[in-house]
Amino acid sequence: MPTKYKYLFTIAPLIIIADQVTKWLVVQRLSLGEAIPIIPVFFDLVHFRNTGAAFGMLAGSHEGFRVPFFFIMAAIAFLFLISYFRSLRADDHLQSLTLALLFGGIIGNVIDRIRLGSVVDFLCFHLGDRVFDMTMGGYHISFPLEWPAFNVADSAISVAMVLLIISSFRRKTT
Repeated sequence: MPTKYKYLFTIAPLIIIADQVTKWLVVQRLSLGEAIPIIPVFFDLVHFRNTGAAFGMLAGSHEGFRVPFFFIMAAIAFLFLISYFRSLRADDHLQSLTLALLFGGIIGNVIDRIRLGSVVDFLCFHLGDRVFDMTMGGYHISFPLEWPAFNVADSAISVAMVLLIISSFRRKTT
């Protein structure tokens, strides 16, 4: 079996499993909106739902638009990635790893959208104390440095994007 398929059939399923298991644990153990400080003033486990795209983009758009839009975009991305993956050399380790991470991340979040209608986010990095304030609609940071909550699938996609940037620089120099 070519190396690129070993990456795909090992890494993507591991990402999907890790993503779904961690999300399941969060849903089972934390109430929606609950936050548990792990490293005070820096990192919390939270239970948020994201109906939008990355960073909550389009979350406020009408469901009749948003839901089909995300499924169509995921299908287009998936078809593009399959086509790109098939064109890779069998020994292209970096691109194979990148695409395996993307496949795992996309599938992990699509599973949530199908199952729950939203994506479960639970990793929250911030600088400052989290404060619950009903006028702000829930938790917010007293010092305004917070990264949007994310999950394992989002992490895999983010790492893949960094690897894609690295690989694009490597190609330009060779």
